[in-house]
Amino acid sequence: MENNNNNEAHWGKTISEARTYEEYKGAGVFADLLTDRTFKKAFNPDTKNKVCLIALLNAVLEGEISLPIVDVQSRDKEFNDGSNENRTTVFDLYCIDSAQRRFIIEVQLLMQENIVNRAIYYASQTVIAQGERGQKYNYELKPVVTVVFMEFNVFVDDRYIRRAKLREINGASVSEVLSFAFVELPKFNKPLDQLETTLDRGLYALKNMKNMTQMPKQYANTAFELLFSSAYLAKLSKEEQKMIDEAQKAKWDEYAINKAALDRGQNMARHEMAKDLLVEGDSVEKVVRVSKLSEADVLAIKAEINQK
Repeated sequence: MENNNNNEAHWGKTISEARTYEEYKGAGVFADLLTDRTFKKAFNPDTKNKVCLIALLNAVLEGEISLPIVDVQSRDKEFNDGSNENRTTVFDLYCIDSAQRRFIIEVQLLMQENIVNRAIYYASQTVIAQGERGQKYNYELKPVVTVVFMEFNVFVDDRYIRRAKLREINGASVSEVLSFAFVELPKFNKPLDQLETTLDRGLYALKNMKNMTQMPKQYANTAFELLFSSAYLAKLSKEEQKMIDEAQKAKWDEYAINKAALDRGQNMARHEMAKDLLVEGDSVEKVVRVSKLSEADVLAIKAEINQK
């Protein structure tokens, strides 16, 4: 699987391309599911909300796991407790199902270099942790399944989900020990009235719940109905409200820093383009049109070139 996270056409293309912080925050009555605290509450494997997690995982992993997930519980309590609301780049949920498969559910909010390799590394650590000391260990490994939800694009085509495992060249599965699913949320653009599958409803909720003012009829009598009561802001305790507010603020801050860096990079690229065009003898008018810089900026660059 080729990792194209340096492709210029997709770098920085995120859900958070909002014009204002208010737009980024969302205008609905529900908390943003893509914050640490809300996500872990909405998909907690140790509460009745486990039905939401099971439905989401089965939909995302369809065709990649041999048997559907029936039940889940936290695999390692120390990993699932103690959310760090200021760590906005990544957070994880760890669980195990009734078939003893290990699951790593990761939510990545900002561009992460080598994210595929990172997922492989942490999944491999979970495989290694299954080893037993002694001479009689026969490598009876339980499957490790990693699901990564991303608020940015990594791959160059329009597919919003990729499922992978160890395969032969012809596509036949070699091993069930390592399975991966990568979901690029910005590429999922189905409107509400076109949601057909469990996967559609799950991804739409992740991406859009913060802007909803009520639960759409498409979610009635489905596993995801619980998501709405879990994220309903008016029913959250003051402590939960505070934690979610802090998480959202941290997310906004990261967004602002990331966008400022991206804007600086784009501005530098425009200046370099303008300089090259002027050196080649193009007119100021053409350079303004092509580089998207102001006429004053282009004239300043031209004056700088003339001084050298």
